[in-house]
Amino acid sequence: MTLDIQEQLKEDLKTAMKARDKLRVDVIRMARAALQQAQLDATKQRFDATAREIEQRLAGDQAAIDAAMASLDLPPQPLDLVAQQQVLAKEAKRRRDSAAIYRQHGQEERAAAEEAEAAILDSYLPRQLTADELRPTIAALISEHGLRGAGDLGKLMPLLIERFKGQAEGRLLSQLARELLTSGA
Repeated sequence: MTLDIQEQLKEDLKTAMKARDKLRVDVIRMARAALQQAQLDATKQRFDATAREIEQRLAGDQAAIDAAMASLDLPPQPLDLVAQQQVLAKEAKRRRDSAAIYRQHGQEERAAAEEAEAAILDSYLPRQLTADELRPTIAALISEHGLRGAGDLGKLMPLLIERFKGQAEGRLLSQLARELLTSGA
């Protein structure tokens, strides 16, 4: 994808509106709002960290702290591609989890609607690896690090999460790791 996700969403929103695709329009608007909120949250975190640093540096001189805080100007920085993907992956996961809950309560129509929203969000994310694609690499990591048995799951999971960040859900990684560690692969 040559455009960043926010630009792609903007273009796709126009297209969906012209096509009168209500579901896609709603999901894209929600995604744009989630990305905007994440950007605001990141800016607030930067501001809070800078304010704490100013307060520590100028401890005891309230006038200097007030002057430094008044001149503090932190413009919002755009989210990088990884952060944008994380936001959309979280939103897609939220919908899949909701779909599962709806299914447990026999509400198939609502579950299908949540899954349709998740599918639209997934189209903006890198393709997720399947269990069959992950197994050989996980088995190789287990062997490479000399891990044996379910007791080593705590050592393996950080490696897997780092290695497959954005490519596979943690739940699937955990399931496969547990399976391979207990089978002695």
